[in-house]
Amino acid sequence: MSIENQTMQIIVYAGNAKSMAMTAIKMAKMGEIENAQEKLTESREHLKIAHQHHTKILQEYAKNPEEPTNMFMTHAQDHLMSAMTANDFAVEFVELYGTIEGLKAAVKSLEKK
Repeated sequence: MSIENQTMQIIVYAGNAKSMAMTAIKMAKMGEIENAQEKLTESREHLKIAHQHHTKILQEYAKNPEEPTNMFMTHAQDHLMSAMTANDFAVEFVELYGTIEGLKAAVKSLEKK
């Protein structure tokens, strides 16, 4: 696969991962913690694929350091880093919303007594 195609794959998979991470936060906010965790798993899978393409490109550049880079590659790396950050924050938010849901359930249980 050409560097240009690999670059496009980074953008596609990183974009998907970021979107899934944001969806996970929204699901967790609505109390759908299990669904949010599943969405995070999907997000991580897409990040992994994007990262694999990134690694292949870096290996190609290591073999041929004279190969010029371009703004398209810079754009792809920006997408990848943004998606990784969104995923990291989404993990924290889902955990936080899960804790909140647990506390709500505990309060309801105490109110019934």
